Amino acid sequence: MTGPAAGPEGALAAARRMAARAADPVLDLCIAGEGNLSVTTADGRLFVTASGARLADLGPGDLVEVRREVILAGLDADSDQAWLEVLLAGRVDAVSARPSVEVGLHAVLSERRGAGVILHTHPTAVLAVLSAGRGEELALGRLLPDQVVLCGERSRLLPYVDPGRELARTVRELTAGGAVEPVWLLANHGLVCCARDVQTALDMTLMTAKCARVLLAAGPGPALAMPADQVRRIAGREDEHYRRVRLGLVE
Repeated sequence: MTGPAAGPEGALAAARRMAARAADPVLDLCIAGEGNLSVTTADGRLFVTASGARLADLGPGDLVEVRREVILAGLDADSDQAWLEVLLAGRVDAVSARPSVEVGLHAVLSERRGAGVILHTHPTAVLAVLSAGRGEELALGRLLPDQVVLCGERSRLLPYVDPGRELARTVRELTAGGAVEPVWLLANHGLVCCARDVQTALDMTLMTAKCARVLLAAGPGPALAMPADQVRRIAGREDEHYRRVRLGLVE
């Protein structure tokens, strides 16, 4: 699930289309200005949604190109004002819109995973599970074989962290020198999915939201998750690997 999205213009257009789908009220993933996304193009350029942009109707100017190295170097800014200066200095075009406050999160995860697309949403079902104190069930348990196929053997659960530079610094620390899970659950905040392309990012988001709804429907007690050996079995099966290739999850 590594590898950048293809072609700058095509990748950005595809991202805008996916964002509009993700913002469909029927999917219940985000409202108004909630959520953000980033695209890493085939030539390594990083584009992040503008602060306050609505995923429902992103225009060409709502995906702001930033210098990843500037954002990463500025993560240790010691004040909100200093972080704002980093956000503005990190823009490739000085007259473009201000990038999302979560640009640091996108910069860290795109560097550590090499992800082509990172989609951050606030699904109601996921937030309900997290708010009920059942985040570990959703992060560590696997309820369905296709959850393993799309989202991996486990997700990463974070307690609440102040959005913006604090969250980015926390993720930077957690991903130093280790595996980087494709799905991140942020308590009292939302969901982050890292993928090769826009369709897969949305599929992972919808699968995680689906499994959250299953947990809620199962009632207050612990849900019966798949046995760990069966999760590993699904993750290692040749036919499931073939499906993952066809779905664009791996090369």
